[in-house]
Amino acid sequence: DAAGVAPEGKAIRFTCFDGVYTESLTMEQARRPDVMVATSMEDKPITHAHGGPVRLYVAPMYFYKSAKWLSGITVTENVKPGYWEELGYDVDAWVGRSNGRSDAPTV
Repeated sequence: DAAGVAPEGKAIRFTCFDGVYTESLTMEQARRPDVMVATSMEDKPITHAHGGPVRLYVAPMYFYKSAKWLSGITVTENVKPGYWEELGYDVDAWVGRSNGRSDAPTV
């Protein structure tokens, strides 16, 4: 929002330094309070092993949505399937969805 997203921006595409891994979220998903782009963890810079220097953290979704080593963030008009979605994984990867859970934030 601080970057001035145009009204036609409906999703966000995340790319990673390896040039292969990608991930997408709808704008609504990305704006949730339990979704963040992180540069620190426990008051220290995120280490390479944890996906630093910048990583996506999507708490209410399965961990393949929390991309490591971010290199780019692009606003798009629609969700583009990411690396795992191209291999058949769910685009909306809410934890517990198969157990009937809604998209309520995790606690």
